Amino acid sequence: EKKSAAERKMVKYAREPENPVKSAKARASDLRTSFKNMRETAMAIKGMELSKARNYLGKVLLKKDVIPLRRFSGSAGRSNLCKTHGHYGPGRFPEKSVKHLLDLLTNAESNAEVKSLDTDSLHITHIQVNQAQHGRRRTYRAHGRINAYMSSPCHVEIVLTEKEESVKKPEEDGALTVRKTKKQLAQARLKSGSSA
Repeated sequence: EKKSAAERKMVKYAREPENPVKSAKARASDLRTSFKNMRETAMAIKGMELSKARNYLGKVLLKKDVIPLRRFSGSAGRSNLCKTHGHYGPGRFPEKSVKHLLDLLTNAESNAEVKSLDTDSLHITHIQVNQAQHGRRRTYRAHGRINAYMSSPCHVEIVLTEKEESVKKPEEDGALTVRKTKKQLAQARLKSGSSA
């Protein structure tokens, strides 16, 4: 079966937003940055407001804040800045990953503007990092041997959603009706002396 050009170019996201009208998406493929660092950076900004995430990543570039390494933390040194994130362990300043994520956030924000969403109330509802195909190079070792020298690029997808303002339920004028169980109703009838 032949597919049309539009069907072939359509990309699948791992998760579709609950309310597509109030959401904007962006994704990047085969980014030449470490998958592990990108995953930790993405998890650090997950759930944040767009402006806060931008501010935080900017601080990381200036080394005023840190990305706490929670899963891929082997051989990384402890950072004192991690304690502001409730994590007492290793942390890093992954520059390439941060720059790629800032570009992706800008792209997603532009997509939100096209959909005429309020960019001040956007927050990151979904961010996912997947491993891409390894880049293959070779390195030359002693005694004429050759070893693999692979890079670990990644794919990233992000969904920004406009935060819905919570609306309070209007209070009714009358007193709240209290619901009673069958047992409570039977006891009330006994006290009043009326029979069923």
